[in-house]
Amino acid sequence: MDSPAKPSKTTSAAPAAPSVSREERLTAWLTANARFVAIGAAAVVLVVLVTWFMAASGRRKANFARQALESAWGSADAGNIPQASAELQRVAATYRGTEAAVEATLSLNQTRLIAGQNQLAVDDLRRFLQDRPPARFVASGNMLLGAALENLGKSGEAAEAYMAASAAAEMSHTKAEALLAAGRTYRAAGQNDKAIHAYRTVVDQHKETAAFPIAEVRLGELVK
Repeated sequence: MDSPAKPSKTTSAAPAAPSVSREERLTAWLTANARFVAIGAAAVVLVVLVTWFMAASGRRKANFARQALESAWGSADAGNIPQASAELQRVAATYRGTEAAVEATLSLNQTRLIAGQNQLAVDDLRRFLQDRPPARFVASGNMLLGAALENLGKSGEAAEAYMAASAAAEMSHTKAEALLAAGRTYRAAGQNDKAIHAYRTVVDQHKETAAFPIAEVRLGELVK
């Protein structure tokens, strides 16, 4: 007698999952994480606001510094050097970090040279240069330092400051003027070989400047 047949197992295929678009997945993620998205958006807004505030504050500081600097220059133009010096000192201290403060420091030390306060100028200008001011102010700082040192009779040190000014200067006539000053002070220090080099550099590289004929004469005096 035949054994009863075992019922066969039929396997039905699972229905295919409906495809979900990228936009739908993004919408679902945003919905599930709405709280975190809101926090992130708030953080972005905060960063933007802080950045804007700092930029606006920086602009206001720079504007106030410029106005104060121009007022100090006005006092200097009027011949009131003590008042100008006091105002310049305030600008340099109050608005540190602005371009006007850098210019105030240089102008302050110009007034010190006029007043004969050469050692004070030397000390301040050395600090100024050690603090790495913007490159466009390095030549002026070294020119003033050279002048203050020269006034103190420190010719060799003055010459080195003038050479640094020439190296930092961008304009040919400024480079040449600094080299002339370096040649003069090297000569005063008895370093004629260095003076010859400074004058020869003017003659060879800066023929188009007003310093050229002076350097040519000085060079002729040293090599005849």
